[in-house]
Amino acid sequence: METNNGTRPGLVFGVIADDLTGGLELASMLVARGIPTSLSVGIEMPADIRTAHVIALKSRVAPVEDAVRSTLAALDILLDRGARQIFFKYCATFDSTPGGNIGPCAEAIMERLRTDQAFFVPALCETRRTVYQGHMFGGEELLGESSKRFDPLTPMTDSNLVRVLQGQSRRSVGLIDYTVVDRGPDAIRSNAQDQAARAGKSLFIADTLYEHHLAALARASADMRFLTGNSSVTAHLPPIWLERGLVEQASAIRLAPVDGPGAVLVGSVAPQSAAQLKRFSATSPVCTVDIARAYAGHDLVEEARRFAVSAIASGGNFAISTALPQHRIDELQSAHGRLELGARAEGILSEIAKVIVLELGVRRLVVAGGETSGAIVRALGIRDLQPGPYREPGFSRAVATEPFPIALMLKSGKLGSIDLFATALEDMCHPIAEDPLLTRWPPKG
Repeated sequence: METNNGTRPGLVFGVIADDLTGGLELASMLVARGIPTSLSVGIEMPADIRTAHVIALKSRVAPVEDAVRSTLAALDILLDRGARQIFFKYCATFDSTPGGNIGPCAEAIMERLRTDQAFFVPALCETRRTVYQGHMFGGEELLGESSKRFDPLTPMTDSNLVRVLQGQSRRSVGLIDYTVVDRGPDAIRSNAQDQAARAGKSLFIADTLYEHHLAALARASADMRFLTGNSSVTAHLPPIWLERGLVEQASAIRLAPVDGPGAVLVGSVAPQSAAQLKRFSATSPVCTVDIARAYAGHDLVEEARRFAVSAIASGGNFAISTALPQHRIDELQSAHGRLELGARAEGILSEIAKVIVLELGVRRLVVAGGETSGAIVRALGIRDLQPGPYREPGFSRAVATEPFPIALMLKSGKLGSIDLFATALEDMCHPIAEDPLLTRWPPKG
């Protein structure tokens, strides 16, 4: 599509997400706000992009150089499409390693955009993931004292996000504390400018305790060329775009139903995913494949195929998981290495996904785990997704039409209600046709 002067129409909002589940969550939030939003898996852009476009990478745990390279490639594409504002999306728990990738990717974007300041807004107040005095909390727990410290790929043992970000950044990191955020957008901008002038601060972690803090931060950054954070802050931008005439009146939401066998694939070891799988197992068959047996030469993909054939023949939904108890994961990581074990598990689940989708005809698929979701969708050859509306944490539907029609629910391992697996598969059988949730979501407060 081109405008009458021969140039491509500009994007209002261009998003670079460091994983697929987070990218889909953000896209779903914008869709729920009535913003036409497209999503591409990787940097092969669709011909028809919308008012907002999300490029979902697989860069969260990639080597720093690779993460920066793919991030800049995505940035160049969004800039070529005329993106008014760039957003770098990462996890609400600031998933990272001592060397990156949040700091290096953000600084690379800033250099390309020639911008001097960036806000970092990782909070997801809806799930009580908040930032206070620069420290990340999950409910009443500090991040470094929560189960997140056991994450197999990005264990977070330091709750001080200012310190975490400074450790992987060349620029100086400051804090916009809650007393400033509470005073609103003008105070936020003024405080950042003051810290820049007095102490050379350039990157700013933002305290965020309540939903109205997210709204204030969104308004403070609405004219900034670059913003970073979790998806929740972006949900407060559409009303500002409407006020300024950058977008038309909110659009109705439509998403087609998909029929066919339903399956759940679990790569996440998060406690919430384990609880969801246990609930699902009360009514549907579950197969757990032991990755240790793969190292002993067993064909886990064939074993999973036989299980799936039997489950589909019985006419019900089913689940296949690679998740193991923490002590088993620790043993396998010691023997084979953290990244190698994660890659092996992703590879096995990806091959299983190809079998159940391409050979056995599964057309409704729930995947638990951010890295797992990206690996599986790429293995299936899916490049573009039509996001459905966000409804609650962990509930983001999408439909792909190429290379075959399939309904997807891609969720972070840490999110979602206890009965999400069954309810998501059932929900995929029904169309979505509703008005935007402008009055009901995001939550007030």
